[in-house]
Amino acid sequence: MTLEEFAKLLENSDRLRILKDENEVFVGWLAMLVMHNETYEKIRTNAVKKFRAIPEIRHRQWKERNLMKPLEPDRTPEFLFSDLQINLYYTIYL
Repeated sequence: MTLEEFAKLLENSDRLRILKDENEVFVGWLAMLVMHNETYEKIRTNAVKKFRAIPEIRHRQWKERNLMKPLEPDRTPEFLFSDLQINLYYTIYL
């Protein structure tokens, strides 16, 4: 299945992270990728090799408090749940 075919299964408001040969090609909403984006034109015919839904958990004020960048699942510091923010990225491997 190509990226173009796969994108039809998703919603414009879905957050994507696209990796090609282990390099990040795109991070953002599907709508931003497919609308007026030359990156999409370059990769839309690439085959989707793998797909995962990966949550990103971080402290809401990590920049202001000089905390670590978005957290890694295996190295989560102790914070109150109410202080955390979660974003779900559909990660697509080409």
